Amino acid sequence: MKTPGNIFMAGVLLFIVPVTLFAYVSSCTADDAPAFQKEMAGLLGIEAGPDNSGEVYHLGGLGAHYTGPKKLFPGKGKYGELYSFLPLIRWYDPDSYYNNLEFRPGSVLDGWYKNGQCVFCHEVENPGIVEQWRHSKHASPPEGMEVVGCDKCHGNNHTALIMPSYKLCGQCHPEQLKGHRDGGQGGHAHAYTVDLLEQGCQIEKPAEEVAGCLTCHAIAENRCDGCHSRHQFSVTEARKTGGCAVCHSGPEQYEYEMYMQSYHGQIYQNEAYEWDWSRPLTAKNYKVPTCAYCHMDGGDHNVMKNSTVYTYMGTSLVDRGAPRYQAQRERWVTLCKGCHSARFARDQLEAMDEGVKLSFTKYREAMALVVDLYKEKILDPMPADLAPDWTGGHGFSLLPGGAIRKYNVSDIERLTYELLVDMTDAIYKAKAHGAVYSPIYGYWEWAQDRWLVRIKAEASRLRRIAEIEKKLGIQRTAAYDFWKHGEYTDMYLGWKMKDGGTTSE
Repeated sequence: MKTPGNIFMAGVLLFIVPVTLFAYVSSCTADDAPAFQKEMAGLLGIEAGPDNSGEVYHLGGLGAHYTGPKKLFPGKGKYGELYSFLPLIRWYDPDSYYNNLEFRPGSVLDGWYKNGQCVFCHEVENPGIVEQWRHSKHASPPEGMEVVGCDKCHGNNHTALIMPSYKLCGQCHPEQLKGHRDGGQGGHAHAYTVDLLEQGCQIEKPAEEVAGCLTCHAIAENRCDGCHSRHQFSVTEARKTGGCAVCHSGPEQYEYEMYMQSYHGQIYQNEAYEWDWSRPLTAKNYKVPTCAYCHMDGGDHNVMKNSTVYTYMGTSLVDRGAPRYQAQRERWVTLCKGCHSARFARDQLEAMDEGVKLSFTKYREAMALVVDLYKEKILDPMPADLAPDWTGGHGFSLLPGGAIRKYNVSDIERLTYELLVDMTDAIYKAKAHGAVYSPIYGYWEWAQDRWLVRIKAEASRLRRIAEIEKKLGIQRTAAYDFWKHGEYTDMYLGWKMKDGGTTSE
């Protein structure tokens, strides 16, 4: 048994022992472990083995080898035959999985029960959800309306309980259902099927790596409790910004952070605890707008109603002030007029338009450099030297025909991808939400400058290497094999496709 001190010293030895020691294999090493894990286990005096054994593999888990999930559910949609889901998906796409007998989690209790019996039992088993329900309008409806209990949403048969989707909620809330399902791409109703399953954003990666993507996208499309959390289903909760922040924050999103950096957000943080959130979202009732105030105007659940045009989270360029979008622009001005003059609102929106258009000049300047390197075949590595993308091919990731990705590509491609997807789109969101700090000093416009410098520096390095190789008569050959193979890289779907996999029609 190794003590923490022994383990630390073994880690130090990793950096000072001769390379020849890597050939030593400990007698306690598992026979089925890959070669690298055996070598590290022998060097460090630990036992190699599977990562699901329950053993604690210190020093970064160097002695462990990947085993993968024990159980996966089949994918669905346009490319469903190419990927799988963790069982977690049944909770967020209930009509396809949870409510399907094949994927139902099962129950330790059988029988048919009424609401009172459900409450009696779950008050002991799950007291939190019972208390939440008791504070809901479902438990205390207006006079003349029926109580909505457990059996109304989940059914009476305990061996065949259902997980409610938007379809069930819509039976009592048809207006909200229509709003939720209306609108084009970019709306909640398309977040899962269109934005993920049909566009293939999650196809390349293993199931456990995209579980977080699916959680946000699937609950937004398939269930109502992404905004009105169970089991209180509070309208007051949905009027605040916290629920939206669960999905609309972080890289490629940043809406929540940008709102919070605006004057609206600052006032919200300072004063919102004093507001009566049971009142309708109008300028008379609230000092500043929240997400729902602007994007669900008047309670309309179609979040795209006031949208100008969908631009893939801001990664496509459009002038939202162009004449063809005048009607949508005036709807935004009307919203702003709750507290501001129309002139002020138009000037703010024009500043957004101009800032967005300028931000794309930096991306185009970067792309001009990268495309030239690609045409001259001096990228390191070239697409053909990489593990294949999810189509089984080797298209250039940043141009049509390539699978856009920021992993297992040349460093300059990754930097250029980030310049667009992490920064250029964030500038739009900063300008649209009135953020003051971030568009300039934070991670955006000045960060674009830094990334553009890094892209130019990498372009310089690649050109100089190419010139040196030419003078020395060195013929450029394929990139090192580690760009194609590795414990993780070998899991890319592209390898399966290259070996004979097929795509759906």
